[in-house]
Amino acid sequence: MADAGLLLTVDSYTIQQSDLTNQLSDIMTSITRASQESTSILQKTSDERAAVAKKDTVGSDQYNADMGAIDDEYKVKLAEVNEWETELENQKEELQTQIEAISAYKDSFQAALKQNVQSDYKFGGSGSS
Repeated sequence: MADAGLLLTVDSYTIQQSDLTNQLSDIMTSITRASQESTSILQKTSDERAAVAKKDTVGSDQYNADMGAIDDEYKVKLAEVNEWETELENQKEELQTQIEAISAYKDSFQAALKQNVQSDYKFGGSGSS
């Protein structure tokens, strides 16, 4: 009976570990998207700055105003993405910690199960003749 309880516990931890691993995979995908978003923002800002440089005379009031607006928008968008990335990194670390803890619990219950099976076999359990 104890073996069945241990086996159920190991199975439960395996399911939890799998669920957390799937969540971690989703977080990693989101981190990649955030990185791509940062690159996209940088490219858009660069394109907008190039368009202003072609349109306005460097140093003119209009040029300075347009470049300032572009830079301000860039800073705001980049700050939002950086905040998102920080949140994702925190979630990733938390999930990794949970996965490690569950893995350790699962390993200990698997060891106990193995020991119980070996004891049953040595002391006249299902393996004796």
